[in-house]
Amino acid sequence: MQTESDVAVSEGEAEAFARRIGLAWLTPAHTQRLCEAMSTIARAGLAVPRQSSKFVQPAFTFRVASRAHPSTS
Repeated sequence: MQTESDVAVSEGEAEAFARRIGLAWLTPAHTQRLCEAMSTIARAGLAVPRQSSKFVQPAFTFRVASRAHPSTS
């Protein structure tokens, strides 16, 4: 499991993100709060279970849909 330091967001990253989404009016206090929010969101994202790739799962896990109309050829 990753630690809090692994998901720390720098103020430069927060400022760059704010510029990308059009928030040019942020004060340093706002930027600091944005850093904290981005770190919290990143930690929450790490806790979300991920679906394994179909190349990792056993074949019987994946089902193929049957044909609606069987071909007569």
